[in-house]
Order: sequence, then C-alpha cells, then structure tokens
Amino acid sequence: MGKTVEWIDGNMSARELTEWQAFNLYVEPFGGELLDIHFASLRHQNYAGKEKKFIKDFMLYDHRLLTPAQKEQETQRDNRLQTQTQVAALRDFLASKVNEQKTASKS
Repeated sequence: MGKTVEWIDGNMSARELTEWQAFNLYVEPFGGELLDIHFASLRHQNYAGKEKKFIKDFMLYDHRLLTPAQKEQETQRDNRLQTQTQVAALRDFLASKVNEQKTASKS
C-alpha cells in the first residue's frame, strides 16, 4: 500500500483496511504483485525453451494466501496431472507404433 503501519493505524479504519485488502485479493493486484505479473509476462515472451510454460511459471513469488499444507496439496495435484499427461502421451505413442507394425506386417 506504500504506507507505514503507523500511518494506516492513525488514518484508516479497520473496515477501510479490510476493504482494501479484499480489493487487492479479489479484484485487482497492485504493487509488488502487479510488477511480478508484468515481469513474468516479459520473461514468458522471451522464453526459448522447448517445454511449454505459463506466465505463473515465471512469477518470482506466490502471492496467494495459501497455507503450506494447501501449497503441498496443489503441488501434488499438479504433479499427478503432469504424470497423467505424460502417461497418456506415452500410451498414444506406443499405440501408434503398434499400429505401424500391424500395417507394415500386412503389406
């Protein structure tokens, strides 16, 4: 917010502070989070790797208010999804090779 705790305590009601926190959390990022999003977008545009990446992969800080347990659950869920995607790709690849062999053996 760019203000000291003392200034906020003396000039802002608890209700107004709560409203600003809700605005920041649910409506629009500002400050460090907004800068992080902008720079992540630039890093994403300049990314030259082969693996598909998303803007969130280039964020320097996780601005969401998650507990360590929630972050761990999210990481496990992402890992399971990535594993399932890789298994499906491998299954498709192997099926295509089997079909190629069947086609070649018929010829």
